[in-house]
Amino acid sequence: MTEGFRREELLFMMKKISLNLTAQLELNLKNKGMTGSQVYFLVYILRHHPDGTYLTELCREIGVSKATLSALIKKLREKEYLYFLTDPDDVRKKKVLPTAKLLAEGDEFVRKADQMEEEICSALDRKEKAQLWDLEQKLMRQLAGMEHSENDEKNRQEVYLP
Repeated sequence: MTEGFRREELLFMMKKISLNLTAQLELNLKNKGMTGSQVYFLVYILRHHPDGTYLTELCREIGVSKATLSALIKKLREKEYLYFLTDPDDVRKKKVLPTAKLLAEGDEFVRKADQMEEEICSALDRKEKAQLWDLEQKLMRQLAGMEHSENDEKNRQEVYLP
């Protein structure tokens, strides 16, 4: 096997894992007209921000664009699981908070997520989980650096456009 082929296989395997994780979210967490991904996002809110957080903070933490996250939150607001609280000092800042409905149903969402996570991660021992975490962090830094370089290149090109 050539090194180039092995890299391609590695990247395709990471993509397959991502797709399979998404499928597991749908299979295990889909609930009452919500996708598994929507429920898992609600679990994230309950675990990490039960007292609310700002949209920009969520974007940074979970690594999605503001537009993508806004669309997700809009759907969950329509289902009455989340609401916005506008900052009185800056109307552009919106705090995302769980509703009473989410707090009432959230224990079940978290329980299902815990079971799914336990089953998925049971394939790895403690050392392998730590190694995987370290490797994922290394790859994320590489991807972030590549994105930063690409943005720098775009900015340089825009400067020279007539």
